Amino acid sequence: MKAYHYRDGVFEFAGAVSVESNADWVAPWRIQVDQSKLYPFLIDKAAQACSGIRVTFATTSENVSLFIEPCSEAICLDLCVEGLFVETIQVEANTEEVTFAPLTPGKKLVEIWLDPRYPLRLRAVAIDSDADITKEERNKPRWVHYGSSISHASTGRTPTKIWPALVANRAELHLTNLGFGGNCVFEPMIGRLIRDLPADFISLKLGINVHRGALTQRTFAPNVIGLIALIREKHPHIPLAIISPIICPPRESERFHQQSLTLCEMRSILADVVATFQQYGDRNIHYVNGLSIFGTNDLQYLPDELHPDAEGQFVVADNFTQHVVREIFSKP
Repeated sequence: MKAYHYRDGVFEFAGAVSVESNADWVAPWRIQVDQSKLYPFLIDKAAQACSGIRVTFATTSENVSLFIEPCSEAICLDLCVEGLFVETIQVEANTEEVTFAPLTPGKKLVEIWLDPRYPLRLRAVAIDSDADITKEERNKPRWVHYGSSISHASTGRTPTKIWPALVANRAELHLTNLGFGGNCVFEPMIGRLIRDLPADFISLKLGINVHRGALTQRTFAPNVIGLIALIREKHPHIPLAIISPIICPPRESERFHQQSLTLCEMRSILADVVATFQQYGDRNIHYVNGLSIFGTNDLQYLPDELHPDAEGQFVVADNFTQHVVREIFSKP
C-alpha cells in the first residue's frame, strides 16, 4: 500500500473550519486554529472534537487504511461510500492503524466520518499501490449549523447517527457542525466565523447554554441581534433559521437567578427578534419553535432531561428535516 499525507493534497477534512499541521500529523478544528486565542473558551475538546467532520477523497483502491496518532480513548469511525453507509469501526485506545473492509472496484467517493466526541490526529491515508486517489466532493448545498451540546450530539451511537449527520445525509447537504458542548453563548467571533464560511443555508439553535445566566434579560436579545447582523453582512439573502430551545423540563419555567431567563421566555424573545428582522426587510429569516423539533411527546428519549439519547437523535433528525430543511431551505 502507498501512504498519502495531507500536504499531498489528495484528501480533505470536509466540515472542518481549519486544519492544524506539523511534521507528523494533521488535525481538523471547528474554529480557526491559527487564531485560536480569539476563541478563549473553545480551545479545548469543544473546538477540536470532530462532530460532523469526515475525511473525504475519491479513489480506485479496494483497500483503505488510516494511520493515526494513538488516542487515549476508544473512538468510533463510520465509513460511507458514494453516500451510502458501509460499516462502523470501533477503534481501541492506543491504536495506530485503522483498516476498513474491502471496497468495491472502480472509482468511488469515500467519506470516513470521525468520532464527534474527540479530536483526531491523522498521519496518513493509505491505499493500494496501483490505485489512484484525488480530492473530490459532490457539489452539495452547504449547511452551517451553530448550537450547544445538543447539536454537538455526542450521544449518537456512531458518527453518522448524530442528528446533524442524519439530516445532512438525508437531504444531501454539505454539513459544517458548529455545535459546541456547553459553549453556545453567541460570541461575536462565532458570528464572524459563520459570516465568513461558504453557506447556502444557516441554522442557529440558541438558548440552552445561557439559561444559567451567561446572558440576562438585558443582554439576551441584543446578543442574538448582533449575531444575526454579523452573519447577514455576507449572507444577506440565504435562508437563516433561528431555532429556540427544545424541551428541557427543569428549565422551562425555572429562573436561575433574578435576571436570567426561562426557556419559555427565550422562545418568545427569539420569535420577537426574528419578527423584527422581518419587519426591517429580511425576507428569508425564519423562527422555528424548538418544541416542534423535540417536545413533550419525546420525553422518553431525554433520560437526563437535557440531551436527546441515541434514539432521540432520530427524532430530532426527523423533525428538523420536516420543519427546517423542507419547510425553510427546500421550499419552492
